[in-house]
Amino acid sequence: MITLEHVSKTFRAQAGEIEAVKDVSLDIGQGEIHGVIGFSGAGKSTLVRCMNLLERPDSGKVFVDGAELTALGKRELRDARRRMGMIFQQFNLFASRTALENVAYPLRYGALSKGAADRKARELLSFVGLDDKEGAYPSQLSGGQKQRVAIARALANDPVALLCDEATSALDPQTTHSILKLLKELNARLGITIVVITHEMQVVKEICGRVTVMENGEAVESGDVFSVFANPQKSITRDFIDTTTNISKITALIEEGHELTALKPDERILKFKYVEKTAAEALVSTISRRFGVDVNILFANLDWIEGAPLGEMISVVSGRSADIDAAMEFMRERSVSVEVILNG
Repeated sequence: MITLEHVSKTFRAQAGEIEAVKDVSLDIGQGEIHGVIGFSGAGKSTLVRCMNLLERPDSGKVFVDGAELTALGKRELRDARRRMGMIFQQFNLFASRTALENVAYPLRYGALSKGAADRKARELLSFVGLDDKEGAYPSQLSGGQKQRVAIARALANDPVALLCDEATSALDPQTTHSILKLLKELNARLGITIVVITHEMQVVKEICGRVTVMENGEAVESGDVFSVFANPQKSITRDFIDTTTNISKITALIEEGHELTALKPDERILKFKYVEKTAAEALVSTISRRFGVDVNILFANLDWIEGAPLGEMISVVSGRSADIDAAMEFMRERSVSVEVILNG
């Protein structure tokens, strides 16, 4: 649905040039929910604005639904943009227009009459769960309701793709969850391709099928979400994943010399990473019985990502060195990665 070929974008400022996007190539499939994640300044918002040419790339090509946007004239580009909905962090609603008028606004220059446009706007408000708010002004709506109005407006022209630029960043966790659930429903019911720009790995984990990680304007890692979570290749990706679990707390405990990390000679702190079916097996009790080792679980986390379990565990394992080695090998044979964090 969306293809970027060697896209670059540089901004000129008084302090010099800022390379916001550097030679990014990316394919986003039809019907996919694709996350683009990065810290502030990584270039992710510029990248998404290059997808619909709100920012024209300095170099490279952009294709959407088979058409090369970077080769279109102004009128053709305007028509192509109507096929790409966009929602923003701050909603961008007209304060002086009702919810119904905001949703109907993109239809005012189309072929529909005012009555037909209002009917469609009502259908869209009902679709996002706001059929009782059509006469309300933005000031009378909560943040989540405003974003639902913005989503309904973005759907007005029946887009093939929906671009979400930090769409949940201004919302509380509960409202964020409801908006992400709505986006997932839209994807399932309409088959619409969705691009989610975010700095929160929890958002990626909850809704996306694939993810691209950006750093300093570059796409440094990309893949299906489960594979990226299970085996991150870049340190920045590992940092993002750590924000969604409590597993990384062991590093702080070791650095501060916490009593939990004061090991005896026959103890080790091990990190186990379970993927797919192994997360549902009773492997801890198995190694305890079979190899005579004691396992004290310090931290554990289990997620379901794209329908598959992914788990991690930090444990103090005590016993004879040879028995611990055998237990570690047993776990690895069952596709559980084992890392020695600290050796007594």
